[in-house]
Amino acid sequence: MAFEPRTIALLGFGEAGSTIGRGLADAAGWRGAARPGDNASRRLIAIDTALDLDTRGEALGREARRLGIEIARDYTAALSEADLVICAVQGEFAHDAARAAAPLLKPGAHFLDLCTVTGRMAEEDRAAIETGRGRYTDVAVMGGFFKQGTKAPMLLAGPDAALLADWMNANGFSVRVLGDTPGRASSVKMVRSVLIKGLEALGVEALVTARRQGILQEVLDCLADADNMPFRDYLAMLVQTHVVHAHRRWEEMGLVARTLEETGVPPLMTRAIEANHRRTVDAHIAPPDGRVPPLEDALTLLSRKVIGGE
Repeated sequence: MAFEPRTIALLGFGEAGSTIGRGLADAAGWRGAARPGDNASRRLIAIDTALDLDTRGEALGREARRLGIEIARDYTAALSEADLVICAVQGEFAHDAARAAAPLLKPGAHFLDLCTVTGRMAEEDRAAIETGRGRYTDVAVMGGFFKQGTKAPMLLAGPDAALLADWMNANGFSVRVLGDTPGRASSVKMVRSVLIKGLEALGVEALVTARRQGILQEVLDCLADADNMPFRDYLAMLVQTHVVHAHRRWEEMGLVARTLEETGVPPLMTRAIEANHRRTVDAHIAPPDGRVPPLEDALTLLSRKVIGGE
């Protein structure tokens, strides 16, 4: 049976919530109070405790009114009427929001958790929602709302993920089902962030140094080798060859750190890389024949012999 919500509550109306509201209102025709000619069964409500309270809240309130979206500053009546709650508060407030919403949800209401949380935190949110009468689905937003709007790619995980994905994809979203276990989507996002946010930090350290030395364009140009294969394969290659070449790369990173220091750039990330490579060197896992292992074998070695705790 297809899912067809009549009332949607946006819990949090910041960048994510307002973008979703804009997409639903502009592209899919959702509104708040019915207008002449509107389908009165399609109702959209924005709930944010900051609405109209300060400069930011006033701006959000104006945007909601421009879109014709109902607004509320508390979790009471508005939440109890929703068939679908899209929770987009900051991650640090995710569990508080779930606990506050849970007793107000009507039986069978779907709770989409878009908050940036760990897998364990997602499980805590799920338990809170299902202790009430709601149905929890874990969502990981894998792109940026600022540029992509509701087309920012999302992963869904939970027993109702497929049902909700069908409705979302038909209403302007770009959604892929990851599985029926809540927390998996959030975990994928967190592990991906190790890479993406790490590259961001490395980019700051490297490109500031390059600019100070007057070689920014040359450094950017020399990264072309990374364009010769998909990023996923490039990353796997780095991990596989790390097993063989950690010693040489460790020594190089010591010199890299000195280069940054000579340029006046504190080598925070560089020193961490140096320590990471030294850990591998001290584990003595380099194969005697110098052959690069398959990715699965490399990860097994690194997990058991270098990182430990498996």
